[in-house]
Parts: sequence; C-alpha cells; structure tokens
Amino acid sequence: MFVSVLKVDTSNIGFSIILEIGFVKMMKKLNSLTILFIVTIVMVLLMLITLQHPNDMADDEGLLFPELYGQLSSVDTITIKSSQDEFTLYKNGEDWFVKERWNFFADFNLVKRALVDLSEAKILERKTNKQEQFAVLSLEGMDAGGDSIHVNLLEGDTTVAGLVLGRERELGQTGGERQFYVRRAGEERAWLAEGYLNINPLMLNWIKSEVINIARERIAQVNIMQPNGKTATLINLGKKDKFGTPEDLDKTVFKYAQLGYDIAGSLFQLKMEDVQPAAEFSRGDAEIVSAEFLTFDGLKIMTETSFDVEDGYYYSTLRAEAVVSGEAPKDIKALDILKTPEQVQEEVATLNKQFESWVYRLGGFVGTNLMRSEEDMVTKSDKVIPMPVDVTGFGS
Repeated sequence: MFVSVLKVDTSNIGFSIILEIGFVKMMKKLNSLTILFIVTIVMVLLMLITLQHPNDMADDEGLLFPELYGQLSSVDTITIKSSQDEFTLYKNGEDWFVKERWNFFADFNLVKRALVDLSEAKILERKTNKQEQFAVLSLEGMDAGGDSIHVNLLEGDTTVAGLVLGRERELGQTGGERQFYVRRAGEERAWLAEGYLNINPLMLNWIKSEVINIARERIAQVNIMQPNGKTATLINLGKKDKFGTPEDLDKTVFKYAQLGYDIAGSLFQLKMEDVQPAAEFSRGDAEIVSAEFLTFDGLKIMTETSFDVEDGYYYSTLRAEAVVSGEAPKDIKALDILKTPEQVQEEVATLNKQFESWVYRLGGFVGTNLMRSEEDMVTKSDKVIPMPVDVTGFGS
C-alpha cells in the first residue's frame, strides 16, 4: 500500500514538472514574438517619420559651409555689400588689395581671419524659411532697407560660398564665439549659427592701416626741421627709452615727461587713418615740416608732414634710405634688435616700394609730434645769472 501511494505521488510530481517546463517554453516563445512585434512596430514608425520629414535634416548640425575650409586657398575674391558700403577685396600673389580704394593693400591678417572664421562657423538651429519673418532677424535684404551684410567668396567668377549675415543674437557675453542669424546664398532657409562672424561692412576698416613699424629702441636721433630752417633735435642717451637734447642730455625738460619717448616712438606701429595716391594729392599752401629718424643700425626714415586747416587732418609722405652708422651703445646692442647692413638694405627696398605712391592721413597725436618745433618740445631753463636786489638806491 505504501509503495503504491509512493508511485502515484511520484507520477504527480513528474507531471507537474512537465507542465512547468512546457509553460516556460511557451512564455519564452511568446516573449520572443512580443519583442519581434515591438521591434517591427518601431521600425515602421521610424520609416514613417523619415518619409514625412525633409531630407535635409542632416544639415541641422555641423559646419555652416562643410567644404569651405578645404577651398580657402583657392578663394581669390571677396565681395562685401551692405546698406553702408560696397567693395571688393582681391588677391594678387600673396597680397590682398581693396579694389575700390585705388587698389591699396588690404589687411592680410584681417582677410585671413575672416576666411577661417567663415569656414569654422557652426549651425546651431534651423529657423524660418518665410520671407515675411526675415526682417525680425535682419535678413530681409538691402533692397528692403535691411541691415544684413552680403558676403561672397569667389574663385575667379565661380562662387565658392555666399552668406547673408543678419543680426547677432544677444547673449550678454563679452568674448568668445557669438551667435548670428544667417542665410546661405541661394537658400531661403534662415539658421542660427555660432562663430566669430564679425564681418565689418565698412571698406576703410579693411585697408592695411599700419604704415611702418620701427622699434623705438633702434632710434638714435630725430631731427625735425621747420620751413624757417630751425631744427629740433632729439637723441638717444645710450639706454633703453632714455632721450634728451644734445645740449641738456638727461637734464632735458620736455613739455611733458613722456614727450621724448613719444617722439622717438612715432614710427613704432604707426597707423594711418586713410590713404590717397600721391599723384592726385595737393597740399595747397600748407607748410611742410620735414623730419628724419636715424637708427643705430643705419636706417634713415624721412617724413614730410603738413596740416590741412580746412579738414583738420595731418598728411605725411615717407621715404627710406640706408646710411653709415656709428657704434651703438652696449646697452642698446644688448637688446638684440639691431639689423645687419644687408638686412637694412632689404628693409629700405621693401619700405620704399610701399611708400612711393602714397600720402598717408595721420591722427593728431602722431601728426603733431612729427611737426614739433624746439619751442613745442622742450622748456629752456633761464641761464642768466640773477643779480642781487639793489637796496642802495643808486642803481640805474
């Protein structure tokens, strides 16, 4: 009896095990089918989303001009047009020029920076493609009286890239990359882009403003010659940034403490405000003051400067020459800024090629220093021996 019951119980247990195994297999099969069903549904939904969205969604991120960086070396013309100005920058050899400013030199570093910045600008967001909304972003175009700037980069007559630059998005930051609303030329879609897109719309801000750059430490002597024949002379006292007159040396009393330093540094990073062709320029009746800057290593720069009372500007021409120089003081030689005679000859040739056709309009600070008379430069001490006060009553 005991054995029989035991067999029945064992049989029930085995049946239960078989049922449990079958249930597990069925559930696994159902789970697999469920997962497959879910995956299929997701794929169908993704396909429907893709079909209902434009194909250019890939353009919503990445560079504004993805291929421009690799094309920069072939860009030889830049046109910039706005409601304020319109001009063309073009490349000849390694130099850039401003076509509408007598083909004068453009600032190479400024042009290079603008090209690189355009190639590195990034898309942040897509914006409207409705023209009636462009005015809000300053992208409506110049014909509608807008403030947009139109920039085109060309290789010959072929457009490499074109940009309509709108207003800047205010972020309250003082530096770093900024955000602008833009449109690519030929497109009606507006974008929010990030980068250093500071394209200046004024032609004069693109010309090469630095006329000459002679380190103050190289200057040995400055002579400023007035039309009446009087000359004011400034000399280096043999030490860095120390200047005086030949008569008083370190006892020189300038009109203000830094005046000698300022005059000697007139050619250091000298920048102009504007330029004119020498062939078209006339000084009228204005007096010309000549100045010569002699360096310790044999460079001589001569300037002729006049003041136009009608427009209130100073105008100057420059010329370079190589001269025989004496031995420089040891403190000056220790600065390691002096050039060899061969380097000076090369410098003269380069500078004269740059100077020969132009008259430069200078700011008042530099213009005044290039025209100073001795009376405007130094204060002469009274060297008359004072006489005692006559208390006898017999003086004449």
